[in-house]
Amino acid sequence: IDNRLIYIDNRLIIYIDNRLIFDWFHKPIFSGRFLNFLSNHPLSQKRGTVFSLVDRAFLHYNILLDNDYPLNFIFNTINQRLKYLLKNKFIVNDQPTNTQNNSKSVSWLTVPFVPCHTEKFKRFHNNDIRVSFRSPNKMSKYVKAQKDSLSKDSRNNVVYKISCNDCVAPYVGQTSRQLKTRISEHSNHIKRNTTTRSVITEHRLQHGYDFRWNEVEILDKESNYRKRIVSEMINIKKQKNSLNLQTDTENLHETYIPLINKI
Repeated sequence: IDNRLIYIDNRLIIYIDNRLIFDWFHKPIFSGRFLNFLSNHPLSQKRGTVFSLVDRAFLHYNILLDNDYPLNFIFNTINQRLKYLLKNKFIVNDQPTNTQNNSKSVSWLTVPFVPCHTEKFKRFHNNDIRVSFRSPNKMSKYVKAQKDSLSKDSRNNVVYKISCNDCVAPYVGQTSRQLKTRISEHSNHIKRNTTTRSVITEHRLQHGYDFRWNEVEILDKESNYRKRIVSEMINIKKQKNSLNLQTDTENLHETYIPLINKI
């Protein structure tokens, strides 16, 4: 259209004299918002913001200025990144392989970023350990995507609680699938022809009780499997008359119990 070709964030302009010009293209809804330099984040993440823009185009420096990045910080980081990119461009084919270093396993230590304190963890940064930072306050907490919210039973990666309809005994579980799929399995397990009964099925058959299948509570949402398992064990321990087996929390270290009891 009008001698212009747009692909992703690049715009190719063809002039009458057959000159080709590459320009940066962004949609009208582009906000120009990035990680602000004055925000409470580690310096490495702010450098990463500069790196990502330098890798795409030099024209983005105006966006960084609009987000309060000092010019000297921008250009120092640009020079650092350019040296890295140029170095890898020319030596990537000639770089010797070191099988000993490549085979060595590296462990990552991820800690919440707290100014004046978290930087001390960098002393652990060596050949075997890498230190990275994460920000407790994420933009997603404050800026929500304009999408239709999922119904409760369509959510996944959750820790949930099913309460008995006739007594005070709840059951706590976790699932990576949609909640309605897991609840349906609990509800229909009693119909299965099997000698192995779940604690929910055993409770229903032994007492003639039933559960509030349509009033399941979501106690936590966690995409990381290990963290979700820990959350499940903690929430089991918080219940006074839980139907869960003792083995469901045997991997929770006993030092956590006094803390859980205070919650």
